[in-house]
Amino acid sequence: MIEKVLQELDKWLVQENNERRKIGTLLIKKVVIKVLGQMALIEAKLNLQLLETADVDAYISGEYIVIKKFDELLKMRNRFLDPDSEKVWMPKETQYTPLYKGRSVDGFLADPESVLISKALKAPVKNKNLVIEYLAHSPSQRFFKLAQKYKLDLNGFIKK
Repeated sequence: MIEKVLQELDKWLVQENNERRKIGTLLIKKVVIKVLGQMALIEAKLNLQLLETADVDAYISGEYIVIKKFDELLKMRNRFLDPDSEKVWMPKETQYTPLYKGRSVDGFLADPESVLISKALKAPVKNKNLVIEYLAHSPSQRFFKLAQKYKLDLNGFIKK
């Protein structure tokens, strides 16, 4: 779903810049969108029971007009850009996988391990079942290394 939104945003931005060229106004610079949180997990198609979410967390380096258009395109799909996305904490080691590369828009997904560490550290009660399920499905060594580095107590996620 996000890839389709990025494609539509790219198409809109190319058209917008073509119009701006015609009238001799400033062009909108290329935009980079990094999708975080639950939507990054959904888009990664993990073998986890993920709850659908209406809000999309994303780091966006782009002008306000583009952020607004991105939100409009999400709303057409009953989603919305979380206005507090910039406040989302992610590990420094977060790896971003390319999802879409366009003429004016590049989109990336945060890696699942980093998203899960963020969720477990910043909202452990809300994400307890998700982390438990992930731990039951052969978690990666990278997840354990991040958990150790950021002092995530995995014992708190063991069902009793």
